[in-house]
Amino acid sequence: MRRVVVTGVGILVPGSTGKDEVFKNMSRGKVATEKVTSIDCKDLRIQVAGEIKNFNVNNYIQDRHGIKVSNLGRAEGLGLTALRMAIEDSKIDIKKEKGIAVGMGMTMTNMLQPNFDNIEEVKSLLGKDLISCKDNIENISPVSILSLICKYFDLKYPKPRIFTNACAASNYSIGFGYDEIKNNCADVAFVGGVESISLTALMGFNRLLSLTPDLCRPFSKGRKGLIVGEGAAFIILEEYERAKKRGAYIYGEIKGYGLGVDAYHITAPRADAKGAISSMQEALYMSGLIPDEIDYVSAHGTGTPLNDKTETKALKEVFKNKVPPASSIKSMIGHSLGAAGAIEAVCSLLMIENNEAMPTANFEEVDENCEIDCISNNSRKMNINNVISNAFAFGGNNSCVVISRVEEENEDE
Repeated sequence: MRRVVVTGVGILVPGSTGKDEVFKNMSRGKVATEKVTSIDCKDLRIQVAGEIKNFNVNNYIQDRHGIKVSNLGRAEGLGLTALRMAIEDSKIDIKKEKGIAVGMGMTMTNMLQPNFDNIEEVKSLLGKDLISCKDNIENISPVSILSLICKYFDLKYPKPRIFTNACAASNYSIGFGYDEIKNNCADVAFVGGVESISLTALMGFNRLLSLTPDLCRPFSKGRKGLIVGEGAAFIILEEYERAKKRGAYIYGEIKGYGLGVDAYHITAPRADAKGAISSMQEALYMSGLIPDEIDYVSAHGTGTPLNDKTETKALKEVFKNKVPPASSIKSMIGHSLGAAGAIEAVCSLLMIENNEAMPTANFEEVDENCEIDCISNNSRKMNINNVISNAFAFGGNNSCVVISRVEEENEDE
C-alpha cells in the first residue's frame, strides 16, 4: 500500500517567515494582527488584519525562465517564495522529476489586490481593447499563479489543479496530492495555498459584520469575530518508500481526509453541524484511526460566535464529549482564507515534530457553548502523534485532514 509523507515545508505568515521562526513565535503565542498599513482602508469600520510586514520578494527569489520578480503581484510573490522554501527544505532535485502533481488553494486573486481595488482603475481597464488588456486579464485569474509556478520551477509534465472554494481550498489541494500519490498517479506532489491581503476582502467582511475590532478570541466568551489575514504555505508530498530510499527527512504522514459540501447557506454553518461532523468522520475513516487516537485538533476556530459554537458541537459529536486538546492559530495570525488549511497543516507538522501544541491566544473566559479543552494563551508540551486539522468554508464547504507521526514499517511483515 502506498503511503503519503511530507518531506518539505515552506511558510510565510504575519509576524514570521520560515518554519523555525513560525514555530518559535507561534508556540509563544505571539499575536501579529494590527492596523493595516499597506492598503488605504480609512473609510472602513474595522481596519485590523494579519499582514506580512516588509515583505520584499527580491529577498527570496530571483528572475528565472523569463519571469521578472519585479512584475509579480503580491500573491504570486508569496506563493513562489513559500514553494521555493518547501522545495529547498525537501532537498528534492526537481530537474529529475516528471509528472509532479501541483495543487494550490486560494480565494482572492490578483484582481483583488490593492492595485485593482480602485474603481476608477477598473473602469479604465474595462474601457481598453482586449489586446491591451491581455496581461491584466491573465493576472486576475487564479490559474495564472499556478501556471506561473510551473513555469518558474520549469516543471516537466506537471499535473496542476487549482481550488478556489474559499477557506477549505488548500485542504482540498492536500487531498488532491494525497490521491495522486496514493493511487500511483504521481510520486511527488507540491500542495498548498496562498492568499494576499486585499481591500475587497476587508470590505466584504466588514459588510458581513463578522470582524472583531481588536483581537481574535476563538472559543472565548465574549469573542467578537474574525480577523482577515494573508500568508502562504506549501508542503512536499512523496511516496513513503521513495522518500526513505533517498534519505529524506520525513515530517509526518497524511493519513486521510474528509471533504463535503452541505450547501446549507452561503455564509452560515448548519446549526446541527452535520457537514462538519461528516467531514471529520470521513477523514478518520480514511485514515484508519478511531477518535480516541487523535491527540490534538487544529481547529478552524475563526473567533465568530456562531462558527466556534458550531465547531464545538461537531467536535463533541465526533469525539463523544472526549474532545482532544484543541487550539486555533487564527488568534495570532488572522484567517488567511484559501491559505488557512495549508498554513495549519505546516503548523500541525511542526507541533508533531516538537511535541508542543501552539496556543489559542487572547483567550479570556470559558464560554458555556464552547466547553472544550482549549489550549489557551500558552503552548502545551504533550505527545502529539495524530492531528485532525479542520477548515470549514462559506457555502458549506467542509474539509478535514488527518496528519500523523510516521510509524516505521516492520521489515519482517
